[in-house]
Amino acid sequence: MALTAGSITTTALDILSRYGLGDLSMRRLARELDVQPSALYWHVKDKQELFVLIATRMNAEINARCPLPSDPQVTAMGLREILLSYRDGAEIMLLGYSIAPGEVTPDALSVESLGHAVSHGVMAHALGVVAIEQNRRLFGIESADSGEEFAIATARLLSADDG
Repeated sequence: MALTAGSITTTALDILSRYGLGDLSMRRLARELDVQPSALYWHVKDKQELFVLIATRMNAEINARCPLPSDPQVTAMGLREILLSYRDGAEIMLLGYSIAPGEVTPDALSVESLGHAVSHGVMAHALGVVAIEQNRRLFGIESADSGEEFAIATARLLSADDG
């Protein structure tokens, strides 16, 4: 396999699914790709850029599932589902969002679609709630939320006026 930003991202997602965010390092990534760590830096500037690449890949899945013009509520629910499908998905997306929000925000939830305050509020809500849900699962804590509470809170955020 040729070493590209895409192959690095795919391998990083594989490491993430097997070991979690805590064990995703550039050294481990290089070892999995059978290259020297320095070879990664020709394609990925640093670990922060790697987080953005992973989050961008997740966002592409969301946009493919919920293309514009998509109902923002449906997109938010799709965001939740996709983040839950990845180990530490919300944490990775939060890191990507912190660095490059415009690159990792689903189109239907973007600032252009919803305005800054509503877009940011929905993303912060989604990332926070899913991160809590994933951490509760990690620690074996049962959660009664099947997504219904998430949907209700998201609907309220989406009904807010950005003005």
